[in-house]
Amino acid sequence: MKPIAYRREHILRKLRQESFAAVDVLAADLGCSAMTIRRDLARLESQGLVERSRGGAVPSRRVTLQFSLEDKAQLCKNEKAAIARAAAQLIRPRDHVLLDTGTTALALAHQLASREDITVVTTSLAVVSALLSAPAVDCMLLGGTVRDSSPDLYGPLLEDNLSRLHPDWAFIGCDGLSVSSGLTTADARVARATSLMVANASSVVLLVDSSKARRDSFVTFAQITDLDYLITDDGMPADILQAAADADVHTILVHPTDPDEET
Repeated sequence: MKPIAYRREHILRKLRQESFAAVDVLAADLGCSAMTIRRDLARLESQGLVERSRGGAVPSRRVTLQFSLEDKAQLCKNEKAAIARAAAQLIRPRDHVLLDTGTTALALAHQLASREDITVVTTSLAVVSALLSAPAVDCMLLGGTVRDSSPDLYGPLLEDNLSRLHPDWAFIGCDGLSVSSGLTTADARVARATSLMVANASSVVLLVDSSKARRDSFVTFAQITDLDYLITDDGMPADILQAAADADVHTILVHPTDPDEET
């Protein structure tokens, strides 16, 4: 019989791949009894990692969000890392920094974890988690309602708190970027919050990789003319770069490299 840790890791991996794991299939995979699998599922459920259902189990909401975030972080991973490194260079000691939700903002949070004497305000639970162990970073999580599809906040309480803040920097993301529609998001619940970040910050920085270019998502929350900086990779289309130049937006182009190739 496989060790307990091996079995439970296999179960979680199966759930990540298929979203449902049947007891009989898991027992066959692992060469053990159905009773053993049920005990494993009971233990994983007590840890908040799975939810048992008829004949098997599904990932818990917490794990589903974790898997979703990890999968998104892998998309254009090198581009996001390079964008985050460039963004971190703008921030100076005693700056007040507002970080949006999203995996590029999370990459920036990891860059800031070793910094000193800065304040980070965010709507993202993932960003807070990344900065929990940063001893010299003051991190503030704004209140609000937790979104069901992502580890971040929205709603009237969040918007009221944001309206009172005037940070030095707002680092924001988007789901789509085009000349005609500007900056768009797929979720109307976060559009108002992000527009408040844009309105209240001294400098607004869009962190976006070129995969988002020429895509229009559901709701427009800002225009290219609202930006002070655009940090993107060298795959960004020329028409968007020209629109940024015409609006006097300072554009920083990064050249992603595979971390294995860095010296």
